[in-house]
Amino acid sequence: MKQALFVIAAALILTGCGAGHANLTSITVSPQSATTTSSPQGQVGYTATGNFQNGKSRELSQVDGLSWKTSPTSTGTVAATIGSTGEATCSAPGTVTVTASAPQNLQFTVSNGVQNTSATVSGTAMLICE
Repeated sequence: MKQALFVIAAALILTGCGAGHANLTSITVSPQSATTTSSPQGQVGYTATGNFQNGKSRELSQVDGLSWKTSPTSTGTVAATIGSTGEATCSAPGTVTVTASAPQNLQFTVSNGVQNTSATVSGTAMLICE
């Protein structure tokens, strides 16, 4: 019985968290394009700004469920990697796409072990490794 009450209470809390909060509609990644060296390994810091349904915007972070990734080059080479804070490091020549992604409903993204299942919103930028 206690377990059932806990599940019901948790569901009500989660439902309440999402009510009345503006959803994320887009992500702007800055800088939109950057160039650095691959030897020595150059770095570029990227930021992700969340743009919301209510017209407001703010910088996103890991706390919001923000994740970063880089694409391989057109030839399949891994020319750059990116860390959880948006710091990209070039390791080989090539052009890669940097992608920042976050859940559409950020209110469910808290450190409580609950998986956010809302749609994902992404933004991209370009990194040229010379």
